[in-house]
Amino acid sequence: MIRRTAFLLAPLLLAQCAWKTPPPPEQPKPVFHVHQTRYDALSPRETKVLIDLTEQKARLVDRHNVVVVETDVSTGKPGHETPTGSFRVTEKIADKRSNRYGRYKDPKSGTDLGASVDLPKPPKDAVYEGYSMPYWMRLTWDGVGMHVGYVVPRKALSYGCIRFPAAVQPLIFEKCRVGTRVDITGEAPSELKPAHPSR
Repeated sequence: MIRRTAFLLAPLLLAQCAWKTPPPPEQPKPVFHVHQTRYDALSPRETKVLIDLTEQKARLVDRHNVVVVETDVSTGKPGHETPTGSFRVTEKIADKRSNRYGRYKDPKSGTDLGASVDLPKPPKDAVYEGYSMPYWMRLTWDGVGMHVGYVVPRKALSYGCIRFPAAVQPLIFEKCRVGTRVDITGEAPSELKPAHPSR
């Protein structure tokens, strides 16, 4: 009788365990705005990018400091902070893979052997595959840049890079050139002139 009771109660207990473990909350989606008329008329010779680490925002501005594109970004998490200061874009690669962050795979079976950040040295005979970083723009020679990546509004998640939503980074990539200035600060400059976004 005891065994039968336990057998009948097991599904109920399992159901209660499942009920008490809620699914992870859905993350808010990143938001961006483009002033389409100003964007279409903008020359890469007159752009600048402003990164605000406090708000986790990036802004593409024209030579009059009018905001043409504004977007949520995710920058470096604690221990991997994005550096502040004034930088220049030194390299542009539309289809870039990381040479520092990626995963190792067994060349014969294709088995995933782990992430580079979790392994003190590469597994023997393993093949390295860097994480995809589309529309890459390098800012420092030790690996900090701007690229498409996973973004959660107001959350610093990266290993130092500035991650942009996939829908907006190609637009910023198009309007920047090697030499474009990128200012990274802890707050938005007070002299910014907002422009009403058209989309």
